[in-house]
Amino acid sequence: AYADLITISGYDGGTAASPLTSVKYAGGPWELGLSEAHQTLRANDLRDKVRLQTDGGLKTGLDVIKAAILGAESFAFGTGPMVALGCKFLRICHLNNCATGVATQNDVLRSQHFIGLPQMVMNYFQFVARETQEWLAALGVSSMADLIGRTDLLEILPGTTDKQRKLDLKPLLSTAGISDDKPQFCIEPKNEPYDKGELAEQMIVDMADAIANKQGGHFSYDVRNIHRSMGGRISGEIARHHGNYGMSDKPVKLQLTGSAGQSFGVWNAGGLEMRLEGDANDYVGKGMAAGKLTIYPPMESSFESQDASIMGNTCLYGATGGALYAAGRAGERFAVRNSGATAVIEGVGDHGCEYMTGGVVAVLGESGLNFGAGMTGGFAYVLDIDDTFAERYNPELVELVRVDNDELSEHALHLKRMIEDHVRETGSAWGNQLLDMFEQRLKQFWLVKPKDSAIDSLLDQAKKVKAA
Repeated sequence: AYADLITISGYDGGTAASPLTSVKYAGGPWELGLSEAHQTLRANDLRDKVRLQTDGGLKTGLDVIKAAILGAESFAFGTGPMVALGCKFLRICHLNNCATGVATQNDVLRSQHFIGLPQMVMNYFQFVARETQEWLAALGVSSMADLIGRTDLLEILPGTTDKQRKLDLKPLLSTAGISDDKPQFCIEPKNEPYDKGELAEQMIVDMADAIANKQGGHFSYDVRNIHRSMGGRISGEIARHHGNYGMSDKPVKLQLTGSAGQSFGVWNAGGLEMRLEGDANDYVGKGMAAGKLTIYPPMESSFESQDASIMGNTCLYGATGGALYAAGRAGERFAVRNSGATAVIEGVGDHGCEYMTGGVVAVLGESGLNFGAGMTGGFAYVLDIDDTFAERYNPELVELVRVDNDELSEHALHLKRMIEDHVRETGSAWGNQLLDMFEQRLKQFWLVKPKDSAIDSLLDQAKKVKAA
C-alpha cells in the first residue's frame, strides 16, 4: 500500500466507552505486533521507507524507551494527556454527559466544567521527555535513533506463575537473522507510491486558471478504481488559494464517468462539485468540509437503484459540511462521526450514523443493524417499509418519532425538499416514486434523534451548522 507510516495499536480492547468485556479481554499487547512489524520491514528492505508508530497504554518515559527498543520511532499517547486535561476516567465518553466537559458536545458541560489548558499537556510531555532522557543516559545511549531496535538491552524475566513460565518471548527480542547493517528506522522522506496520481495532477493543470482566478468551470473525465482520493488534490488547491469556502459561489464542476477508487471526494472543499455516473469504493466524502458530491448509476442501467450498492463502507466519515446525494445503497458505518454534512442515500448497512454529532441524513431504503449507536447530535429520516426498523436501531442514545403528525409538519416538508433535491441531482426513479406517493410513504418514515435534543430545535440546529 506504500504507507509512509504504520501504527501498531494495542493494549486495552477499545476506548474508555467500550464494554468492560472488550476492554479486559479483546485487546492485545502492542509489543507483539511492533516487534513483528519491525522485523518484517527490515527483512523486506522497507524499514528505511516506513515510519513505525505504536500506541496503547503509553504513559511514561520508560514506556517510550521499551517501544523504541522493539522498533518504534513514533509514539502516540491518549489517556495520559486526557487525564492531564481533567479527565477523571468515568468511562461515559459515549453518553455525551462527561462530568469534566472533556468528551462531550454539550456546550454547558464544556463551558462550565472543562478546565484543560494547553500548558497542562505541555507539562505532562515535558516530564515524559525528561524521564526518557534519564533512561537514555542510564543505558549509555546518546540518542533515540541509536536506541531503535536495540533488543540486546532488554532482558526476559522468569515467569512467576506456571502459565507465564510456558511463554516463549525470545521471538520478541530476535533479530530474525537480519544483517545488522540494515536500517533500524525510517530514512527516506516518503515511501514513493506506485500510483503517481497522474489523473489528479492532470486535473490541476486543466483547472489551474479556473481556481487561481476564481472563475469556476465545467470539466469531464473518465475514472477507474485505481484512481483514489479523486477531488482531494483539487480541494487542496482551492483551499490554498481561497480557503475551504472561498469558491463556493464560483464552483468547479466535474462530470466523471466510471468506478472511482477509495476516498472519492475526500476533504471536499467549498467550490468543488463532483458528479459521478457509476459507483465508488469506500470512504466517499471522508472529512468533507463543503461542496457537493452526486453519485448515480449509468443511465442505461436497468436495476432498481434502491436495491443496488453504489458506494462502499465508512462514507462521510468525519464530514463537517457539504451535501452528498447517491442513487443507491451505501455499505456499513455510513455517516460515522458526521458533524455537519447533509446526505440522501437509498439504503445503508449496519452501524449507520454511528457517533454522529451533527448534520442530517435521509435514508430512503433499508437500514442495517445498530443504527444511531453513539449518536449525540444531528438527526436522520429513515424509511421503514417493512416496519422492522425499531428492532434494528440502537436505543441507548436515540429515539424514534413518526414524521406523519401535525407537530412534525415542518420536518415533513424538510424531508420532501431533501427528496426533491435528491431527484434533481441524481434523476432517481425511486425518489420520484416516493414523491408521487409522499403522503402515503410519509407514514413509513421515522425521525431518529438524540434523546437529549428537543424536536423543535433540530431544524434550527441544522440550519446553524449549514450556515457555519
